[in-house]
Amino acid sequence: MKISLMSLAFKTKDLEHNKLIIIKAMREYAHKADLLVFGESFLHGFEALSWDYEKDKTIAIGLDDDIIKEIKFAARENSIAVSFGMIEKSDEALYSSQITIGKAGDVIDVFRRVSDGWKEPIADAHYKEGDGFHTFNFGGKRVLVGICGDFWHEELIEKAGAIEKDLVLWPVYTDFEPRVWNEEEKFEYAKQAAKLKAPVLYVNSLCYDFDEPYISKGGACHFCDGKIIKEVPSGAEAVLEIDIV
Repeated sequence: MKISLMSLAFKTKDLEHNKLIIIKAMREYAHKADLLVFGESFLHGFEALSWDYEKDKTIAIGLDDDIIKEIKFAARENSIAVSFGMIEKSDEALYSSQITIGKAGDVIDVFRRVSDGWKEPIADAHYKEGDGFHTFNFGGKRVLVGICGDFWHEELIEKAGAIEKDLVLWPVYTDFEPRVWNEEEKFEYAKQAAKLKAPVLYVNSLCYDFDEPYISKGGACHFCDGKIIKEVPSGAEAVLEIDIV
């Protein structure tokens, strides 16, 4: 199974632009990869929310939104699966979610971030976390997802580590300077990933902003047993292609 970690740049609050980046990648990697994985909140941009619920509920989208339908169509048309982060609206609640769409264009998994680090302190009760970790089947593998800070809470990572799984997806939004990530932090993340007791695929997006071109600096890693098996460094847009046996 071939998985590509898409350490690409999004534009904050520009869902149309970010959707086209996802679909373009799906077309480019058709027949080259089985699954493309984008970072946390890639579709919206990590700083898309105002924490005013009346405004944010118009920004968040549901699984039946036209943008999701377009991505589902692209998955089916190109026979490629894709996983990406977004701000999900479900009834009156908003979540930071990672959506995985299968090759047939169906939603095969929805994971809602279980740690609260994505929220500002002023966020009210409409902004919610998910109810725990789970696995889904893809390519004969049991896959578990955790978003960014989910694996930096010892109680949470112990729960995730105890679940039977073959592979972990770890989409994040981090803003380490490239030197700090490439020379220091990636080794701390490798140690943390070892606690999950399975291979871990980490992917960080790049955040494009007109005032500061790249706030989040990207990077992707394949971690296993506390080691970095394969990586693309932080600091530039890149794709990390991985074979999972």
